[in-house]
Amino acid sequence: MSYIDTSVIVASLDPLDPRRELALGVLEKLRDKRVSELVLAELASIVSRRINVLHKTLRRIGVRDELAVPVVLLYVLKRFGLQYRRIDGRGNIYPLGDFYLPLAIAIELSSKVRLKTLDLLHLAYIAALKEQGEEIHELVTVDDDFKREEEAIKRELKIQIKTIGNPL
Repeated sequence: MSYIDTSVIVASLDPLDPRRELALGVLEKLRDKRVSELVLAELASIVSRRINVLHKTLRRIGVRDELAVPVVLLYVLKRFGLQYRRIDGRGNIYPLGDFYLPLAIAIELSSKVRLKTLDLLHLAYIAALKEQGEEIHELVTVDDDFKREEEAIKRELKIQIKTIGNPL
């Protein structure tokens, strides 16, 4: 099972991204693809900033403005066969107290895997999904920062990193 990073979805949708065909190929070939609420939130942010590109089409098919972003997210999930999984649970960080589980995991991971916040949160979501029984074995991304920390990620999460690079 694969966890799909937001960067892969964005690359697949952007006609100007040189990795578009590679990203599309990966999304179309892989089976059992998972995304988290973090992926959906990142996509919502990107879509909302670019909604003017889709505005005419959405209006033509009768989508109200307030539903535009959720409709596009639903389209992306269906188009690529992505399955969203919600995270349940809380985690305790001594001496700070109780946190939403992915945030607690991200705080714990931060001393072991040196990544930017959103990248660290994606790893935390993977760990939380695994705790909930999802058999995630790889992270698919276009973000090279994950490769830099690949050994630490393998050690802590027991997953592989699949980076989609630039075409030759």
